[in-house]
Amino acid sequence: MKMLFVYPNVTKPKTPQMGILAVGSYLMHHGVDVALCDLTFTEPGRYLDVTLNAIEANRPDVVGFSVRTLEFPVAREIMRAVRRRHPHLFLIAGGPHATFVPEEVAPLVDFGVAGDGEQSCLEIVQALANGQREAIAQIPNLFFQHEEHLIRNPLRPLFDLAQAPLPRYELFDERHYIDHCFLRLVPGARVCGVFEGSRGCPYQCTYCSNATLMELNKSGGKWRREKHPLQLRREIDHFKSAYGLEMIYFVDEVMMTSDARTTDLREHLADLKTRFVFMERPELIRPSRVQDMQAAGAYSCSIGIESGDEEFRRQLLKRQMPDQKILESFRLMQQHGIRTHAFIMMGLPGQTESVMQESIRLLQTIQPSTAQATTFFPLPGTELYELAREQNLLDPDAHPDNYYALSALAYPVAFKQRIKMYADMVNQELWRNTRMRNGTVWLCTRMPFLYPIVSWYMTSPGGYVRYRSIRAMTFRQFCLKVLEKLTGIRISSRQEGQG
Repeated sequence: MKMLFVYPNVTKPKTPQMGILAVGSYLMHHGVDVALCDLTFTEPGRYLDVTLNAIEANRPDVVGFSVRTLEFPVAREIMRAVRRRHPHLFLIAGGPHATFVPEEVAPLVDFGVAGDGEQSCLEIVQALANGQREAIAQIPNLFFQHEEHLIRNPLRPLFDLAQAPLPRYELFDERHYIDHCFLRLVPGARVCGVFEGSRGCPYQCTYCSNATLMELNKSGGKWRREKHPLQLRREIDHFKSAYGLEMIYFVDEVMMTSDARTTDLREHLADLKTRFVFMERPELIRPSRVQDMQAAGAYSCSIGIESGDEEFRRQLLKRQMPDQKILESFRLMQQHGIRTHAFIMMGLPGQTESVMQESIRLLQTIQPSTAQATTFFPLPGTELYELAREQNLLDPDAHPDNYYALSALAYPVAFKQRIKMYADMVNQELWRNTRMRNGTVWLCTRMPFLYPIVSWYMTSPGGYVRYRSIRAMTFRQFCLKVLEKLTGIRISSRQEGQG
């Protein structure tokens, strides 16, 4: 039996999709012939042609689509076209969108897979190989359309990560490793290995689907599952033998879950002498754990702030972390030589301009190594998705293909532009603690019509040269430059001195 996965990577990060890697490796371990149609390196206008060509070249028995919400509009059109061209081909779909919106996915495929897909996908292939297609409808974790009804089978126990075979990294084009989007983070690194050390975040942030997944799987066993560091080390060594290794990216949503965990990671990773980047929650960052991670090879830690307004963060996002704990967490990392990266979201429901300004303020205080602001997008299966629906903020015509576009919520256009302005301020590092940048933030938050000029100076062709030049300006000099741009009147050095 042969299975072809289709990866409609519309956001284009050069990194392997861990769900496909995990399920594909599990199938290959059990003797299934697996191939991948990876659209990461394909121009959008050629998605369908490339997929159809891959089907013709591989002649699979099963085609599986991995579907995340931003990818669904593209994946839907590909699935429809594949069904028209190959009406008898067996199609399945999995991923977050399939799990949380099965009613949208079920009409497009023979079966959908909710949650962990390793065992269910294997049982589908085995049933087809044994000529027992009718038995597929009884497999746990599957859903399907029967006449006008959506049938959802019970979920099986959560997958035991100890049963995961060595990942088959060759499924993905090596450009995912040698051109990985994080290689720029570690100076001199030319190969990045991507590893999953755990599954199941124990927190219940309202913008994330973890709370819903925990509820769906409440009878399936322990939600938080961690690979033993020895198993993780075997995976790393396996990757290194094939591609070399100069940095590591751990996709785990949290890693420092206990003192014992970080001690084990240090013992099994330190001798690699390979720098890694990872994500963490402020609540889990403690001195001894930071020391362990630093000794293990930690180079950079991404920490979610999401909003700089403590009350807003607590009430809307259910992130129970005071500003002081966030500040201490960043300081601990910095004191141990670990770079820090801050996550911020703009455009959340109820997030006023003053609340967004608080995020800039907190970044000005923390001064992380880098920061990243995304525009909030309501994901099905989350509490904030339901809140947006209740507030009539869902725009059925909004289909962004990334998390940096204008807000997809039904806000006035002027407010969407304000949201983008605050996100850009983070991404263009206006929170860096200099008089010019602080003054620029103060000016633009009070006179937002000036911000397009600031953005132009920083991002247009030649903007980096101008950007470096304005870094050396006083705030007064910068204001005069803005005045020149607005009026078209050249202000001489003498006039500037007399102003």
